[in-house]
Amino acid sequence: MIDHMSLGTTRYADSVAFYSRVLAPLGLQLMRDTGSEAAFGTEAKWCFFLYPVPEGEPVTARGTHVAIAAPDRAAVAAAHEAAMAAAARDIFTPRTRPDISESYFGAMFHDLDGHRIEVKTREA
Repeated sequence: MIDHMSLGTTRYADSVAFYSRVLAPLGLQLMRDTGSEAAFGTEAKWCFFLYPVPEGEPVTARGTHVAIAAPDRAAVAAAHEAAMAAAARDIFTPRTRPDISESYFGAMFHDLDGHRIEVKTREA
């Protein structure tokens, strides 16, 4: 079981604002921002972190993506909508994916640094 994830960003302040909007429909909020680390989660568990990376250094790796669980389809759609409103690049809009699972519903986008972010649920 994965405990938490961290992403590097060359646009730290913009990314903190981006993820504050995108993660809110998933029940995650900004718990701490020191300027050198932003922690998102709940009071009980911090699970998503952002770290600044100097301009010109790589922050993504080919084929890597992060999938974040959503409680339901409405949360998937809300997170995707927030991402699009905050300048994400769409990979696929919220939809079922029977090629993955009959119960899968999700969306995927590139964040401000090009990370592939998936938001998904298996709730009907």
